[in-house]
Amino acid sequence: NGTWGQAQEVPGSAALNAGQYAGISTMACSSPGNCSAGGFYATSSTDSIPTQQALVVTETNGTWGQAEEVPGTAALNKGIGAYAGVNAISCASAGNCTAGGQYISAANTTQAFVVSQSGGTWGTAIEVPGSAALNVRGLAEVDSVGCASAGNCDVGGFYQDNSFVNQAFV
Repeated sequence: NGTWGQAQEVPGSAALNAGQYAGISTMACSSPGNCSAGGFYATSSTDSIPTQQALVVTETNGTWGQAEEVPGTAALNKGIGAYAGVNAISCASAGNCTAGGQYISAANTTQAFVVSQSGGTWGTAIEVPGSAALNVRGLAEVDSVGCASAGNCDVGGFYQDNSFVNQAFV
């Protein structure tokens, strides 16, 4: 109602954040009190490059739920210096959102992922279909998500081609 509340720790983020490096990088709300947010957390900090995983958290009727690892990203994020994170999110309605970001593959390339939430439950993240074929130099990510209605979303981002030029994809 136009007044800022007190900042609070994202519920459940401290339990995930063993590497002591976490943040929310994007948030979207379908109505007041019904939002989803995405970001990252570090699972370890044994060297100068922490292992980073993607997280999401959902607010329902004004109450934030528990932060969780984006389902499926740990299986995708297997490269050296694994670095996954959510860069963009959009919600068509409460509990129906799509998010995207990046991860480091087992081949040590940065790939783009997308994941959708339906009825308040996050599905399993997948590599953006077709993006690996475009991503010749191994650097791609999702930076924008837009949803017109539940299940009808578009994502956009970039990849590097053979000439090291960043190209846009949708």
